[in-house]
Amino acid sequence: MDGSRVTRKKWRLKRIMVVPAQWQGSVEHFYHFFLGYFMPLVLWQERTGTMAFTLRDCGPMNPWFDLLRPDTDLEYIQPGVMLQRVLTHRQERQILHGWDDPTRFHRSSMDQFVQTVSARADVKVERKSGEPKQITVLDRAPTLEFYLKGTSETYSSGAEWRSLPNTSDVAAALEPLGNVTLLDTAAMSPTEQVRALAGTDLLVAQHGAGLSNMVWMPPGSAVLEIKPPLMPTINEIFANLASARGLDHVTVEQAGEHAAIEIDGVVAGAERLLSSPGELVPPMPGRLPMRILRQLPRRL
Repeated sequence: MDGSRVTRKKWRLKRIMVVPAQWQGSVEHFYHFFLGYFMPLVLWQERTGTMAFTLRDCGPMNPWFDLLRPDTDLEYIQPGVMLQRVLTHRQERQILHGWDDPTRFHRSSMDQFVQTVSARADVKVERKSGEPKQITVLDRAPTLEFYLKGTSETYSSGAEWRSLPNTSDVAAALEPLGNVTLLDTAAMSPTEQVRALAGTDLLVAQHGAGLSNMVWMPPGSAVLEIKPPLMPTINEIFANLASARGLDHVTVEQAGEHAAIEIDGVVAGAERLLSSPGELVPPMPGRLPMRILRQLPRRL
């Protein structure tokens, strides 16, 4: 990036280099960027009022930084440059410990984040009693060209990682339950994503980073996760995120990462969610006292 948001009139601002310390993965991918870098950055800026940042270039994720405070002065640098500045202490820095660890999603901090960013995205959702439910089905597009280049930290993304070949059939089958919209959030601007999910009553999607957008959904809404076989470390990510946001959540099992899903199971799960609002919010992970510990705010 060329640091195009840097303006001469702000050259006197003290610039802080903000270093991501995400749980794992790469901040060039949405889940780890969103929860491991962007969310703690928004909260840290609200806490400190800092208005000039040096940020790690996160490729396709950079447009999200436009939802920081208006007139924030940004400079982007490559990962190697950031590492060099950290090791040589050439610039004052703030390390943000990522919130992408799926065992710890702090509810009140997320509430503050959602309120702050939703206001900047000018979210306005007006509902009238008796209106059909708004159902959003997420699609997965082929890999963006960015992830096929040698400069990307990880190769491939999107439908190459996981896919649902009968997504359009799922969307069609859900039409009797409400107004159905089929979206590829990777092709939308951050503001469009926030607004679309803020107006969603039921989100239906295969396990993947796009489900992170459930944070914008209003209380009383629900998430249906189509779940292929997963490693234990990531198996409960979105159930835990739904728990932190107070959203109903159910899963429908998928035989493999690229297998077609049984439509009847998805429809049954959607009907269950829509007919039982507030009754299917997952419990916080772990047992007491660990459950209490996991609800404590993380360091910023």
